Amino acid sequence: MGKTLNKLSLNKILDLNEKEIHNYYRKYVNHGLHSIYKILGFNQMDIESSKGLEIKLKNGKTILDFTSGIGVLALGHNHPSIIEVEKKCHDLNLIDVQKFGINRMQSGLAYNLACLLPDPLDTSFFTISGSEAIEAGIKLITRVQPLHKKYFITFKEDYHGKTHGALSFTNSENFASGFHTGINRDNIIVIAPGDINAIENTISDNINKIAGLVIEPIQGQVLGIHPREYLKKVLDICKKNNILTLVDEVKVGMGRTGELFSFMEQEMVPDVLAISKALGGGKRAIGAMVTSSRLFKLAYGKRKDSTLHSTTFGGLGTSCAVAIETLNIISEKSFLKRVNDNSEFFMKKLLELKVKYPSMINEVTGKGLFIGITFNFIPFEKKIKDVKIPFVKDIKVVLMGSILRYLYRKHNLLTHFTPPRPDMLVIMPPLIINRTEILYFTDSLD
Repeated sequence: MGKTLNKLSLNKILDLNEKEIHNYYRKYVNHGLHSIYKILGFNQMDIESSKGLEIKLKNGKTILDFTSGIGVLALGHNHPSIIEVEKKCHDLNLIDVQKFGINRMQSGLAYNLACLLPDPLDTSFFTISGSEAIEAGIKLITRVQPLHKKYFITFKEDYHGKTHGALSFTNSENFASGFHTGINRDNIIVIAPGDINAIENTISDNINKIAGLVIEPIQGQVLGIHPREYLKKVLDICKKNNILTLVDEVKVGMGRTGELFSFMEQEMVPDVLAISKALGGGKRAIGAMVTSSRLFKLAYGKRKDSTLHSTTFGGLGTSCAVAIETLNIISEKSFLKRVNDNSEFFMKKLLELKVKYPSMINEVTGKGLFIGITFNFIPFEKKIKDVKIPFVKDIKVVLMGSILRYLYRKHNLLTHFTPPRPDMLVIMPPLIINRTEILYFTDSLD
């Protein structure tokens, strides 16, 4: 028998009340996630509009978004320049889907990336997500390297996506548990980050068998910052041993650390770069795998091989146009200077709170506008050690959840944390944040 449901028009969906929206989400989208949002208080978020850091609710409240959609909203919600670009594309009836012939916007975006990135990174393959950019990079490496090089190196707590291929390289939160991953886990060598000896020993134990190394410059799930010059040393060692390197800048690239891409700070160049999230200006799903023309030609240079790797929605015209504008905004020296100045100011105010509350704040860490505040939960854990809560294995999750709920309900601040570091409040605001908003956050936390 067919369903008796009646489909809704867009106008009808816009007019749904909050209870109806919740029912539909719980029943037709994700029941488990709905329950988590309810616990955190995020279910009380019937949004009317958004701009910059501000999310305006239908009940009259204004929420400040300090998550930036986990890195997507580098330019905030509905940035006027991005909206103008989209409008121009619509007014011109710009072609989006062009499967045959040369796409003007793809050509221009690839050229701009080549201008902004160090040599020899000059060839781009466009995707719709970070995971897909990682997949493209892994496929390129395996295509270029000889078949006997069957191993890859990655790192504990690294996160590289949840699609089948990328999931093989994700070693955080047990995301790969229960799945058949795209690359056999036996072919993935996982080592502790920050240990150069571990890299050298792993390569020594697997002479001429390692195809590539995949690494996050800053570990996005745990805000793990590698020791100074570590990334450069890792890439130098790989180069000497003919191991191709893929640097994952999906989360921390595009100005987040105060550099256009964080690997640039160490004056080294990977063989493959994966970017996404902020590239779409907060409005478009787009990513890129960038490599050298030499490697790309080795993998796909022959006519018969030129379509071996492709994607249906990668490089749509308007998406590329938005990415062009986003890159142009973020790559301006004045924009990056403002990110650095505001991040220094933010860190200064947070460190003042650490001095004020030494028994409550263990550490303030981070780079640029990717900041973590680690709390001392030990006294509270002792007090509620016998409390049993279904599906919660670590009481720190409950304690951090209560902080998120309080900041949201009492101070109209949207924040987040990650399960691998349940004692760390993650601060990841849009890069356009101003000092008034920073002070409101630190005063609220105080």
